[in-house]
Amino acid sequence: MLSHLVAGATVMAYIVSAALPSPDNLTLDAVNTRYILRWNWNHYPTNYSVLFTARYTLSNREGDPSAHREKCVRTTERSCDFSDVLNYSAMYVLTVMAEAGGQRSNWSRLMFVADEDAALGPPSHVELEPGDAMVTVRFREPMTEQNTPMSSLLHSTVYFRLQYWKKNHPGQKHEKEVDTTERTLYPLEPWTEYCLHVNAFNRELNKTSADTQPKCVTTHGNKLSQMLLVSLVLLVLLICVGSWIFWRRRKSLPAKYTFPGSILQKAQDPISLPLFPPGESYTVISMVTAQDEQTRPLQQVEGQDYPEPELNMGFSTQDRVLL
Repeated sequence: MLSHLVAGATVMAYIVSAALPSPDNLTLDAVNTRYILRWNWNHYPTNYSVLFTARYTLSNREGDPSAHREKCVRTTERSCDFSDVLNYSAMYVLTVMAEAGGQRSNWSRLMFVADEDAALGPPSHVELEPGDAMVTVRFREPMTEQNTPMSSLLHSTVYFRLQYWKKNHPGQKHEKEVDTTERTLYPLEPWTEYCLHVNAFNRELNKTSADTQPKCVTTHGNKLSQMLLVSLVLLVLLICVGSWIFWRRRKSLPAKYTFPGSILQKAQDPISLPLFPPGESYTVISMVTAQDEQTRPLQQVEGQDYPEPELNMGFSTQDRVLL
């Protein structure tokens, strides 16, 4: 009789303890070596806070209760981060259960193999350096949570796919596949804005990352064109400045030749006019004759010749025209 009562009490305790619904819709947010288990629990309201416990074990030891290791214990969160405890090349079973008001749910279960189920993350720290009709691209390959390259875990080469296009022609994309984290795209059109994004992929494990956010940059022209353009601008400026200086100086300079006032006055007389035929050019020379009384007396003795008088055409002694 007593044994029947004990058995009945055990059954009742099991029923009560299992009365709480289990978490459902278990998913693992797994990228590179970041592993975050998430779940839902949207059941009837309770007067108690619902707490969750998540644990993990190797798949080949799932039947051994002592092999299960708790990671998140009695948390109100509906997620648990396993990034620091799971190995990339091992197979695991992750479980989570709910408890509230002295009741517990059954364990919900998810199988996880990191190198098969975890996605490959995109490259990071993408930098674009424009050049003369070219763009140099630099970036970092996908990294683990411990900040080491993912290629060290994959044990195979990680390749990168670069897609680039003119910003005003997004439908005309060009593509290059490389196995290094730096590449120069050449030749491109000078003075043109190009956009680019990068993704990573691994052929052995058939993994491809998401694309990085597009980045854009404008290429430069080649140096010869730049030099010619600068030289042309400088030449135009030099011509303009030189012309302005010449104009200012010419405006401020006096006339090169100026006729004496007496010549300009005599040129008005009728006798003087034949000396200046129209259309002829002349050189005007101002001459002063110094006469020595000893060599050339103004008056000679009677009976001797007098100096022949000079012909004065209406000019003074100081103004003579040399024909």
